[in-house]
Amino acid sequence: MRAIVDAFVARVHADFVVGFLFEGRDLARIAQHELELASGHLGGPLRYAGRPLGQVHRPLRINGGQFRRRMAILARVLEERGVPEETAARWLAHDRKLERVVTDGTDCVGSPVSS
Repeated sequence: MRAIVDAFVARVHADFVVGFLFEGRDLARIAQHELELASGHLGGPLRYAGRPLGQVHRPLRINGGQFRRRMAILARVLEERGVPEETAARWLAHDRKLERVVTDGTDCVGSPVSS
């Protein structure tokens, strides 16, 4: 599981859409928290020991599009790493439920341009 999470964190950090959110951050710490979250909801021995997710993410002003990008990257990494479909589905379903907690309620779609 550690290798999967490390690959995921490296991928989001390098991503041209959401990577800026990870600049200057402690990626090892982020990976550890991701590992704790995944382990906790997938029945593993670890439990999340970080600050409340809303408290950590709300100041970053993450929008719905950025959240969906993160989810797409996670899905790709789970597939590439051969995670069984049932486990991947549980992991993704759990993380999808966090959208309202970690996003600012906006989406990436802008207002129509007036002429």
